Amino acid sequence: MATLSKDAAFWSKISRKYAADPIRNMEGYLNTLERTKSYLKAEDNVLEIGCGTGSTALLLAPHVAHVTATDLALGMIEIANEKRAEEGLENVTFKVAEVLEHQIDEGSYDAILAHNLLHLVPDLEDALAHIFSLTKPGGVFISKTVCAPKNGGFKYAMIRRIAIPIMQALGKAPFVNFISAQQLERKIVNTGFEVIETSDQAGMLPSRYVVAKKH
Repeated sequence: MATLSKDAAFWSKISRKYAADPIRNMEGYLNTLERTKSYLKAEDNVLEIGCGTGSTALLLAPHVAHVTATDLALGMIEIANEKRAEEGLENVTFKVAEVLEHQIDEGSYDAILAHNLLHLVPDLEDALAHIFSLTKPGGVFISKTVCAPKNGGFKYAMIRRIAIPIMQALGKAPFVNFISAQQLERKIVNTGFEVIETSDQAGMLPSRYVVAKKH
C-alpha cells in the first residue's frame, strides 16, 4: 500500500502536465480504441481501471450503457470530472480507487479495461485475480500493457537498471515492472481468462494489446 500511495501522489502531481501532453502515438491509440469498441455493446456496464484523465472513458461512453472509470490519483480524477462536465455526459462515473479497492458487492461488469496500467501494478497476480472476479461470465477483459522487448539489449538494460531506479529515487518515476508479452498472457490465462485476441504496438518499449474472455 505504501508503494501505491506514493504513486498516487506522483500521478496527482503530474496530472495537469499529463493532460496537456499530446498522445505520442495517435494512430496506435485510435486503433486500440476502435478494437476495444468492437467488443462493447450498447447495454454493457463497463469498468475502466487506471483511467488517467478520462479521455478513453469519455470516448467509449456513447457506445455503452454506463462506464465507471477509476484511477488511484485524485488529480487525474479531478481533471476527468472537469472533462465530463464540459461534455455533459451522464453515463460516466469517475472515482478514486486502486485496483484492489473495487468492491464485488458493487456489481460485476460486462467489460473491464486496463490500458497502460498492468506494468505499473506491484501485485499483478492479485490484481488480475480481482479483475477476474469483477468480470461477468461471458464478459471481457481488455488491456494494453508496456512489455519487456524480446531481445532486451543494452538500451533496455540501461533503462531498466539505471535510468528508472534513478528517476524513482528522485521522485520522477512511479513503480514499474516490465515483463514479456508471453509472461503477461500466461498470467492472464492462469487467472482463468481465455485470450481471444492479441496484437503488438511498436515503440521505445513494445506494448501488447490483449482481449481475454471469462467463460
